[in-house]
Order: sequence, then C-alpha cells, then structure tokens
Amino acid sequence: MTIRKKIFLLTGILLALFGVVVGALATIQKLDSDEIGNIVDYQMPLSRLVAQIDVDTDRYELGIMRALRLDPLSPADLQSAIAAKQAIADELHKDVAETARLLDQAIQDPHYQTKDRVDLARIEGSFKFLSRSLEGFLAVGDLTIATLANGRREEARVASLGFARFEQAFGPDLSEIRRDIADLNDRATRMVLTSQRLDTWLSFALFIAACGLGLGISAVGSTRVVGGLRQLVVSTRAIEAGAASEPLAIRTRDEVGELASAFNRMVEELRTRERIKDTFGKFIDPRIVSRLIGSGADQAERRTITVFFSDIKEFSGISEQLTASAIVNLLNSYFGAVAAVIHAHNGVIDKYIGDAVMAFWCPPFSPGDNHAGDACLAALAQQEAIETLRAQLPEITGMRRNPPNLQIRMGIATGEAVIGTIGSAAARSYTVIGDTVNLASRLESVNKVYGSSIILSEETWRLAQQVVEARELDLITVAGKTEPVRIYEVIGRSGEITPELGQLRDCFADGLAAYRRRQWDAAEAAFQDCVAIVADDGPSHRFLERIAFMRDSPPPAEWGGVWRLSEK
Repeated sequence: MTIRKKIFLLTGILLALFGVVVGALATIQKLDSDEIGNIVDYQMPLSRLVAQIDVDTDRYELGIMRALRLDPLSPADLQSAIAAKQAIADELHKDVAETARLLDQAIQDPHYQTKDRVDLARIEGSFKFLSRSLEGFLAVGDLTIATLANGRREEARVASLGFARFEQAFGPDLSEIRRDIADLNDRATRMVLTSQRLDTWLSFALFIAACGLGLGISAVGSTRVVGGLRQLVVSTRAIEAGAASEPLAIRTRDEVGELASAFNRMVEELRTRERIKDTFGKFIDPRIVSRLIGSGADQAERRTITVFFSDIKEFSGISEQLTASAIVNLLNSYFGAVAAVIHAHNGVIDKYIGDAVMAFWCPPFSPGDNHAGDACLAALAQQEAIETLRAQLPEITGMRRNPPNLQIRMGIATGEAVIGTIGSAAARSYTVIGDTVNLASRLESVNKVYGSSIILSEETWRLAQQVVEARELDLITVAGKTEPVRIYEVIGRSGEITPELGQLRDCFADGLAAYRRRQWDAAEAAFQDCVAIVADDGPSHRFLERIAFMRDSPPPAEWGGVWRLSEK
C-alpha cells in the first residue's frame, strides 16, 4: 500500500470518525433540545398552573370565610364577596382545563421518553381525580354565600364546614402532584447537564484530532457553556442548602439560556411556596411546618418534654357578662399576648381549647434540658403580659366600669411523651400525648385548691431551679392517679424575688415540715406568720384550714403527708 493510499485511507478513517462524532453530537443536542423543550413547553407551565390552583383554592375558601366573619355584612361587602368568589371560580375552571390540556398534549408528544410518559399519565390520573372534586368544592362556596345572602348566618357557617371534605384533595394530593412535576423537572435537568458534559468532552476530542484552531474555538465555546452550567449547579446547591433563592442573569439565548430561564421560573415557584408556607404558619407553628416539609408528615417519637396548660379563672362567669363580639375580642387579645411570649421562649403552641392554651417545649426548638426552664420563664412572662392586658380590658370588652378580673392559672409538667403527627388519613395534627400531658392539665386545675397561679411538677422544678425561684407546696395524688406528686409554686425569676417573698418561702417551708411531722401548733404558727407577711397567700390559708380539719380528724398512723385530690 502506497503512502498516498495510506494517507487517503487515514483521511477516510478520520472523516468517518468525524462523521460519527458529528452524528453523535447532533443526536445528543437533539435529545437536549427535546428535554429543554419539554421543560419549557409543558413542565414549567404545569408547575405554575398547579401552584396557581393551590393558591386559588386557598383564596376561594379564605374569601368566603372572611365574608362569614363580617358582622354585620353590608350589601356592598356581600356583592364584593360574590364577585371575588365568581372570579376565582372562573380562574380555577380555566386553570384546571389548561392543566388537563397540557397533560394530554405532553403524553401524546413523541419527544417524551416512555418513563416520562408513564409518570405524566400517573399525574394525569391524580389530577383527574382532583379536578372532579373541584365542582363539589365550589358548590360548598356557592351554598355558603347563598345562605349568607339570605341572612341565615348560622346555616352558612354550617355549610362552610363542607370545605373540610376537600382538605385532602387540595392539600396533600395537590402537593403530591406538584412534587411529581418537580421530580420530572429535576430528572430532565440532570439529563441535560449530563449530556452537556458529554457534548463538551466529545467536542474537545474532535477539535484536538482536527487541528489546533478547532481546539481553540472549542475551548472558548465550551468555557461559556460550562460556565453557565456551573452557575446553575452552584445556585441549585445554594437552594438545597437553604440559602435565599435568587434568579440567575441570562447572558445567552442558547439551550443554557433557556435552562437558566426555566431555573428562574423554578425560583419563582419556590418563592410562591414560601409565601404559602408563611400563610399556613398562622395555623400551624412555622417551625413545625418546616419540619414536616423537610422530613414528611408521618412522624412519631418518644422523648422527654415539658408540657404547659393554662386556663382563665372563672371564664364562664366572665363570658356571661360579655357580648359574643366582646368575648372574641377578649380571647383574641389574650391569645395574641400569650402566644407571642410562648414563641419568644422557644415554645410550640399545640392547641387552643376554649379559653385554655396547651403548649410544649422540647428539642430541637428548646435545646438540651432547657425546655423546663424556658417553660417556667414563659409562664412568668405570660403573667406579666396579662398584667399589661388588664389595663386594656375596658377598651377590649367595652366595659368601662367593672371590667372583668382576668386571672390565669397555669400547670407545667416534665416527663416522657409521644410527639408527632396524629389523626386520620384526611386530617392530622402535630401534638403530644401521654401521662405528662394529663399531669400538666391536672396541675393547672390544682391551682383552684391552693389559690395559686403557677404550679410545677417535681421534675420540672429539678430542671428549672437554676432560672426560677419556687416553693414546695405539697405532696398530692391528683385525680385518676395513685402515685404521689410533689408540687411547687413559681414565685419569680432566679435572684429577682423581693425579700418578703423570700421570707414567705422560708416560713412556708417551716410550716410544711411541721405539718408533715403532725406538729399542728408549730405548723399553724408558721402559716399564721406567712399570712402576716402576705395577707392573701392562698396556700397558707389552705393549710390553716387543713390543720383545723386534721385536729378534729387525725390522719392514720401510716400517713406520709400525702393529700388526695378527688376533683380534676
């Protein structure tokens, strides 16, 4: 074989390799373009539409509930509510129809791979089920507004309860569809990134084999492509790490520019999600919302926590003196004051039960063993907030003369409890259950017996004694229990109590010790001294009554100082 033929053969081989590489590059570019086109034409619009449906269903329900709360409801307000309801309903119909059309068109599009079509078909099935619920959801709003327009407010409130049937469809189910679409975006983006890297390396190899000029041109072109992709990767990792999501600057109009544009739309969707999260944070503690979003809704664990219960003293009598709106104003002002204090001291409000508040402290919200101390400091701060609130009661209740005497009783207990999401498949709540919860509730009621305000369990006092001052009240068995519980009354922050309170604590301790030794005269004298220090000291008066009873009916020989309470 001559040199000329070898050169021609080598040239032919190089040309053949060049054609193979060019064909491979063209195929990869076609696949990349298809994937990016799918993201731009279908997946990002679907993400936007599903997010809009999620927001509009919330707007629809919140608008109707806002109209229900207006009392009186003027004709102008009613017409405004009806118009807003109809506008949102029309927008929902339009968005649902457009979503169904895009899903159907995407499934038929040959640019999608089989696996993606299967996922889209599954999303379409879920969306069809959700869209069938839309008319029933809108019908609840129509019925509520129609009933309200006829002046039957109570019937309208009952009708509005029908929204609860659709919490699953327009809550977790809709979120699941959004996550599925986000997974499609993520998979397509990763595929494009992988293909772009392969394209870059093949381009390098081709230009090195061809000539130095091609290598230089390839280096310049690949640097621009890789730079844009790296910017996307860095921004994606920043979002994954929890940093603020910021849009990218689009410097080119090629596939990388389109990918950056799609990324920016994703950033906007994330911001929308944060706004929704902030909205739901008014119903569920935002820290709980973040935790559930990050690790899933099904959670349950047993850990040592501190549980808090509070109740307004003689609230039934107070409510009898007030109008319905005044009661609502009073409770809203009260809950607002105590909720701010609980959150500021790392607590989580579990629920409001009538005029009662249930909260808990535990890691990671309150680190280490600080949960007991945080709960006690929060209780003292709440009592101070109530003092401020009392001065505002004439304006809040409308009673310029003889406003209600707002006094709060609190019970705090520390121990093991189960914490997690509890409820049915359709409706759940993040709460705590166990004996510690029951004990905290009982201790709140025990304040009635002793005329006190804040009662702690022994374990709470053991963990919190570095931050608060307290006195031992008694050794009791609460209703429904047989094991005795040593209880304490908080009297102030550590190092901040007055000399009189310090003297009262010491004198009370002497009286309690004499009482347990059955030295009735010495105990009575000590408690009389307590009353001389603080005339309205409830626990001292309680023990003076008890001593008089003990003298007439001495306890049995095996009595260990335990007092049994029969009422909850």
